[in-house]
Amino acid sequence: MKNLSAAFLKAVGDYMLVETPLARADVCLVFGNPHADHLAAQAAELYHRGYFSLIVVSGGVATDDGRLEAHRMRDVLLARGVPAEIIMVEDKARNCGENVVYSMALLDEKKGLANIGSVLAIGHVHASRRFLMTLERHWPQVAKMFVGGNCFGVPKELWHTHSEFRAKVLSEFDKIPDYKAKGFIQEIDLEKIQQEASRRPKPPGSRPPAP
Repeated sequence: MKNLSAAFLKAVGDYMLVETPLARADVCLVFGNPHADHLAAQAAELYHRGYFSLIVVSGGVATDDGRLEAHRMRDVLLARGVPAEIIMVEDKARNCGENVVYSMALLDEKKGLANIGSVLAIGHVHASRRFLMTLERHWPQVAKMFVGGNCFGVPKELWHTHSEFRAKVLSEFDKIPDYKAKGFIQEIDLEKIQQEASRRPKPPGSRPPAP
């Protein structure tokens, strides 16, 4: 493994492992991932705390039990008491750009994009910034919030001490320049996004999400 300085690792972590304040959103979008159960459980918790009343689970890649990411996340949501009528399933996407584009198309068909002004996204922590940058590229007009799912067993501040976590974050960091050059993602003004999220209304009695 590369011998990287502590200063470089801190800069990478500060840039890549981002979140925003959470507030009420018109829709929750869950990005597909092999850790589909964990992400869906986070979404269910936030639903029950009043952060949204509509959710799209997106992902067309098969998980280890053969179910597609979106189907597996739907099943977890249902098992955790999220009503079937508020769950929208997008099961064709195979990358982050498709997660956003296909989910937008589904929402436009069912609800009308003009009726959606804010989105709370959930995805795996190591790709946090790329998720927000993907939303910025394809859906710049909505207010964005993001919470990262962490299945590595260590706090995100210690990402560099865990071999798999470290490898995934550094891999994501290396992808960013190429993805920007190809137009897959767009740089974000994180401070502006965070400030906007902090001004949005919170559910009654809301508290920070569990890690």
